[in-house]
Amino acid sequence: MSLFTALARTVADPTRHTPHRPRPVPVAWLPVAVVVCAFLFPGNFVVPGPLNSNGTPARLFSLVCLALAALTFVGSRRRRSDDGEPRWSLVGGAVVLYLAAAVWSYGVALSQPLDAAQSAGALRSLVGALGITGVTFYTWMLVRERSDVDRIVGWIVVGATFSVVVGALSWAGVLDWASLVRSTPLVENTPTLRAVSRLEFLRARGTGEHPLEFSLATTAALPLALHLARHGATAARRRASGLASLVLVAGVPLAVSRTAILGLAIAAVVAVSIWPAAQKVGALVAAGAGVLLLFVLAPALAGSLQLIFSEAGQDNSVTGRLDDYVLVEQLFREHPVLGLGSGVYRPETGGVYLDNTWLGTLIGGGAVGVVVLALLFLVAGAVAWDRSVLAADAADRSLNRSLLAVLGVVLMGAFTSDLTSFPQPTLVFTVVLGLLASRAGARAVPPRPPARS
Repeated sequence: MSLFTALARTVADPTRHTPHRPRPVPVAWLPVAVVVCAFLFPGNFVVPGPLNSNGTPARLFSLVCLALAALTFVGSRRRRSDDGEPRWSLVGGAVVLYLAAAVWSYGVALSQPLDAAQSAGALRSLVGALGITGVTFYTWMLVRERSDVDRIVGWIVVGATFSVVVGALSWAGVLDWASLVRSTPLVENTPTLRAVSRLEFLRARGTGEHPLEFSLATTAALPLALHLARHGATAARRRASGLASLVLVAGVPLAVSRTAILGLAIAAVVAVSIWPAAQKVGALVAAGAGVLLLFVLAPALAGSLQLIFSEAGQDNSVTGRLDDYVLVEQLFREHPVLGLGSGVYRPETGGVYLDNTWLGTLIGGGAVGVVVLALLFLVAGAVAWDRSVLAADAADRSLNRSLLAVLGVVLMGAFTSDLTSFPQPTLVFTVVLGLLASRAGARAVPPRPPARS
């Protein structure tokens, strides 16, 4: 009976907490490499060869993470833990379920006749899911100490801040980041998007492909920067993180995007909600001063940001999203449970761009795919909230509340964009899942004093 119980637990949650799990190939820099590549190279730049869109540096590194995580899991020796840590990782179990749904959806796609573009789209979707789970699992296995958390989170903040600086220089007409990337050995898998304007303003996109990607990556990194500004390991790191927070906030209006403003509001409100009352008042005063400064220094930009909300009903980006509901409803009625298969419905296969991750999941994965994705957000959010409330240490509470803020930003972005097309916010979300699965920020249980003879 004990053998059956152990097998059932393994199947139910293969990522249960095993602090004594060996790491055969502990490559501590690998998650950092994924983050750096995602924020350096736009998603349409790939290594030369037959991999096409699957050959981005960030995705290749994420697949290496998956391979190392699999080796670690296979080579692990499970045994009971008596150190007081939970034996189960709910977030890890939700990610396992997400991977299983992705593999099943790929099988659904292959069960029907596909042309070359549809087959490539289905494979691209599966490889993307494998990369997400790879980074999540390897981050979970790698993170042991608070220094590990600070290193990974710090690099996310550095990457997002660098993207804002690039976006500001490009917005001013000083720099063309895509032209610099062309000087590397990477090649463009798809043509780089031309300059995008709204209300006569050039929309910044930083080191990403699209202003929406820039918006989500910037606002998702903001709560992490605020956490490090308050609880960084050294005074120098806290000052640098505070400066990065200011840069990230200043970069948000450059996207001229509703998603950017909503993301900024969610990130700030959730992250600041854990602060003491005096600091909340200070943050509110600083926000008011920032808005006033925007109207004084860039009144035309501030007016444009007002217009994109007040005249949203006449905006093509809004009306186009609403028009998609009719098509999605029709396709959902034809395949309500399992969908067409993830990645089959793509613009290059005759479809239209669905700027909504949930609608794309509804078509590709059906009701089952939507439930699995919702469960992933729900479990991760519940774990982050629970730890931010129950943690005994202020730094632990701040960290987990900032992770919850990232989840809120990405969840909002899932309704306004196709996250599968934007590697930067997707990677930040993936790393957050790994940190939550690793019990990042949980204070270690103090060792028991030796027994007296």
